[in-house]
Amino acid sequence: MLFLKKLSLNHLTLVASLLVSLFVYLFYRSEQTVVNELFQFVFSREVYFKLKTMVTESIALPQFLIFSLPEGLWVLAVTIASKNFYFDKEKRLFHLAFLPLLIAIVLEVFQLFHITNGTFDWWDIASAICFWAVGYFLLPSPSTKQRLFVRMNINSLICLASYMVLYLSHVSA
Repeated sequence: MLFLKKLSLNHLTLVASLLVSLFVYLFYRSEQTVVNELFQFVFSREVYFKLKTMVTESIALPQFLIFSLPEGLWVLAVTIASKNFYFDKEKRLFHLAFLPLLIAIVLEVFQLFHITNGTFDWWDIASAICFWAVGYFLLPSPSTKQRLFVRMNINSLICLASYMVLYLSHVSA
């Protein structure tokens, strides 16, 4: 119970964002997505397809929610996790809160030039910018900033893990 009392609006928003993205990826995106392959490995292919059919037949989602919302939610979650971290290189500070937006835009450009799997979409970029702005400007920022790799704590582990979650959305085939 003490753990739940320590959860902030930022923590709850981060978890909710990733859970909604997971829901969309599991039931509306390609079964070759890494997270869907993991689900099939753990629970079986048959269970996955039964659940997917039940959900998609019960809940119709517009294309925007299926293809652009998860990216925006990931950007929101990682922006929240990154807000109080920075690293320095040659006496210059780099605030990690800008990195999720940069990653989202670079991935879209890679899709545009067919460097990676996926389809370039302006709505994905718009979603990423909007959700980044919410995470950066509207949600409370921690009072103290810290270097990411100096001392590991729960917040730095959450930050690193939130970047690793992006791999789960990768289409393997």
